[in-house]
Amino acid sequence: MVTARKDLLRQKWRVLMAAALMMVFAGCTGGKTWKYLPASKAQERTIYVVAHGWHTGIVVSADDLGQELGFVKEYLSPGRYYEFGWGEAEFYQAEKVSTWIFLKTVFWRNPSVMHVFTVPVSPAQSFSGSEIVELNVSETGLERMRERLRASFKLDGGNRPYPLKDGARGAGRFFEALGYYVIFDTCNTWTAKVLQSGGVPMDTGFTLRAAGVMRQVREAKKEYLRLRPPVSLHHSPAFGQPGP
Repeated sequence: MVTARKDLLRQKWRVLMAAALMMVFAGCTGGKTWKYLPASKAQERTIYVVAHGWHTGIVVSADDLGQELGFVKEYLSPGRYYEFGWGEAEFYQAEKVSTWIFLKTVFWRNPSVMHVFTVPVSPAQSFSGSEIVELNVSETGLERMRERLRASFKLDGGNRPYPLKDGARGAGRFFEALGYYVIFDTCNTWTAKVLQSGGVPMDTGFTLRAAGVMRQVREAKKEYLRLRPPVSLHHSPAFGQPGP
């Protein structure tokens, strides 16, 4: 189930991004620093960033969906985690990419959709073969990320989303989204912006490729671990303060 979805995403994004490769520049962290660092390990929360070929997504545990994102459970099968992605509406949902869809995606300003995917077990098990980075953020950072994710959904007057077709093998669901997809503002730019909203040091100006997202996330994780001191079994020092 997951393998079929991964292969479909990889095939579609290879076709799209290969044509736009000359316009793509890898992002860099360029002096950006972490924000909203937790005061202690107890205030850490874990998210995952996953690369499916040319496309990236953000995985949040079911327990961390909060009030902002809890509505997705009404439309999807239960899972331990949920993956969120954003992309061009017709291209992202297409079972087969036609020449017209391809050209429209590359050269036009197009509507977008959100895709939420149920992850029944750990991301490492569910997305074997994909690059996955486990990343810690603070409670404040996670809250801001949830707000940014929620703001990507188009909601009605009752704050309910507009569900569209089922995703791959019925394990996911598409929803109407806000924002327009253009070749210089891709799904990977969106991922970088969501992470940045949670305090992760990301460059969003030219982060168009999955490789740019994942490289920055790896660098951000190294910096986070440098800032976060070892925690004693008997004492949790404040973030950035030496332990006993």
